[in-house]
Amino acid sequence: MTTDSILLAILAVLTLGLIVVGLATVFLISNMRAMRAEQQAMRRVIANMDWTTVLSSMQGYGKESVRILDILDKRLQKLEALEKIHLTQMDSNSRR
Repeated sequence: MTTDSILLAILAVLTLGLIVVGLATVFLISNMRAMRAEQQAMRRVIANMDWTTVLSSMQGYGKESVRILDILDKRLQKLEALEKIHLTQMDSNSRR
């Protein structure tokens, strides 16, 4: 091979590499634009959301949680009272 053909082959490889890099850049730019458009759409949806329904449902969940905690607290108090009764019965039985 002559020097001219080697240089021509190198030029062809570099040109092909440049084309591949250009296509990859175009692909990345289009993906970035699509992502930016989706992000802006999501921001619009969040900004226009009716937060009253979200907050009212959270308030409902909070009230339900408080009710459940009250029930658990009452059950725990009953268990503690039963434990005290059981301990006093065991003490009175052991003294006999």
